[in-house]
Amino acid sequence: MATPTLDLFDALQAVLEPQYRLERELGRGGMGVVFLATDTTLDRRVAIKVVHPELAAHQSIGRRFLAEARTIARLRHPNVVAVHAAGNAGGLLYYVMDQVDGETLRQRLTRERRLDPLTVARIVSDVASALDAAGRAGVVHRDVKPENVLLDEASGRALLADFGIARAMAAESGTSSTGQGVAVGTPAYMSPEQAAGEEIDGRSDLYALGVAAYEMLAGAPPFQGPNRVVVSKHMAERPVPIERIRPDTPRTLAAAVMRALEKQPADRWQTGEEFRQALDQERPSPSAGRRQRTLLAGAAGAIVVLAAVAGLV
Repeated sequence: MATPTLDLFDALQAVLEPQYRLERELGRGGMGVVFLATDTTLDRRVAIKVVHPELAAHQSIGRRFLAEARTIARLRHPNVVAVHAAGNAGGLLYYVMDQVDGETLRQRLTRERRLDPLTVARIVSDVASALDAAGRAGVVHRDVKPENVLLDEASGRALLADFGIARAMAAESGTSSTGQGVAVGTPAYMSPEQAAGEEIDGRSDLYALGVAAYEMLAGAPPFQGPNRVVVSKHMAERPVPIERIRPDTPRTLAAAVMRALEKQPADRWQTGEEFRQALDQERPSPSAGRRQRTLLAGAAGAIVVLAAVAGLV
C-alpha cells in the first residue's frame, strides 16, 4: 500500500514535470513537506515545499498563499531563503526555493543541545537581520522557530525560511490580513499577543526569535509542557533569567535575549536591526581582530628589540 508521502511525491511530480524532477524528501512539518528536486531547465538543485493537501482545501487559501509567495519572492536578502516560483496545480500548493546545503537549527540543537554564546549571537544576529528586512517590507513571519532556520554549511550563515504559509492559514481562519482573532504558529515560540489571537506585527517575530535564542543557550525553551500550559505561560509568566541557567552567557547577550522576551511589544526591541546591533556587541569584528593581531605583532617586535639591546649590555 502506498504511503501518504509517496502519494504526495508522485502527485507533486506529476504536476511539476518536466520543469522539476523530484529526488527525495528533505523534511516535514505541521504545514507541509519539503522535497529535494532538480530544475531541469537551469540544471540546479532546488527545494520544493508543498502544503499538506488537507490545509490547502479552500480556494481562498490558494489565493492568499500565492499572494504571500509573490511578496516573499521580492525579499532579496542574504539571510532569507530565496523563493523562485510558486503555484497551485492539481490541488497542490507549492513553492520553489533555494536548496541550502547544511542543516536546520533544530537538527543542530538535537545533536548538541546547547550552543556556545558566540555562535548563538551570530545565528540570532543573522535571523534578526532577515526579520528586519521582512519588517521593512511589511511581512510578519508568524512561525519563527529552529525548524525554520537553515544553517548554510559553506558560509556559516543562518537563513530564515517558510515565510507566508502561517499567514495564509491565518487569513483563512476568518480573520483580517493581519491575523487578528486567531492564534496560528507553534505554541512554544508564540508571543503573548499571538497566543491570545490578537493583532501582531514584527515584534511578535522578535519575541519568537528570543525564545529560540533562549533555547540555544539553555538547552530548552523558557516554557515547556502541554500546548495549553505553554501558551498560558507565554501570556502570564516571566521566564527564568537566562544568566541563571547559563552563567557563562555574556551580560549583553543575556540582556538582549531577555528584552526580546518582554510581555509587552513596546518593551521589546522594536526592529530586527535594534536586536542585531545589540547582539553584534558580542561578535568580534574583523577590524578588531586585525587590530589585535597588529598589537600582538608590535609587542612581539618590541620584545625582540629589547632582547637584542639586553644582549649588547
